[in-house]
Amino acid sequence: MKTDIAQRATVITLRTIGYNTKSISEFLNIPRRTVDSIWQRALERGFQPNQTPLNISDEMLADKPRSGRPSKQTDQIKENIGAKIRMDRYGREKSCEQLAEELHSESGIQISTTTVWRVLRKIGLRKTKPIRKPGLAIDAKNNDLNGV
Repeated sequence: MKTDIAQRATVITLRTIGYNTKSISEFLNIPRRTVDSIWQRALERGFQPNQTPLNISDEMLADKPRSGRPSKQTDQIKENIGAKIRMDRYGREKSCEQLAEELHSESGIQISTTTVWRVLRKIGLRKTKPIRKPGLAIDAKNNDLNGV
């Protein structure tokens, strides 16, 4: 069960002053197994229940870092993509593929077009198609000039 740091600190405090696992579990409405694992983790991380005053630090209660692939959406990449879009009027007309290729050729950053698209959405930009208005035909232009 997912618990926050405040709940974990409460479990450690109650367990230290003599409450058993069952009563802590009922009082905080969390499974007994979770109470026991919070206590065990705190002991492994250096908590000493017999020490006075109690010393409960965040390191004893914090979540372990999660494994997994790191995100390619770093702040530097977000800034680079935003700068490329805002650099000139043609920047807004570039596709995600073009932006990804430019990032790769200029700074060696290998990034997918999908990641570029996600970054653009996060910084508040959305897909717009540039408007291209055709010029007036010669007859229509002459009619406008003659006031017809």
